Amino acid sequence: MNPTCKDEDKIIWLKDRDTLARMGYVRESWLLCPIRTGPVKAPQGEMLIGYAVLKKTAAKGGEEGFCRRIFTLQPEDRFCDPDGIFRNFAPPEAVDPLLVEVGKPSRRMGTERQN
Repeated sequence: MNPTCKDEDKIIWLKDRDTLARMGYVRESWLLCPIRTGPVKAPQGEMLIGYAVLKKTAAKGGEEGFCRRIFTLQPEDRFCDPDGIFRNFAPPEAVDPLLVEVGKPSRRMGTERQN
């Protein structure tokens, strides 16, 4: 899989902006999907927060389908468990959902708590 953001058309957020702000971070990852558009299913044990929709011209990332960015939370994340293991830091794949841009790689937050 060779993920890239260049074929993204838009990002669909399943939560409103205020809720995204309260989350502080979401986990960004890549998922192979059979379709370019439409909802995706989060990996087991994760809550889907958002996903990328690809342009009609996007090529498949392999026989399995299209590489699409997804944004999730896991049960141990700060928004779900404020007193848990991520109380004072973020996982390595954390990005600020308010700074995610279509077609551009996200900047990782680092591990120290941002808010």
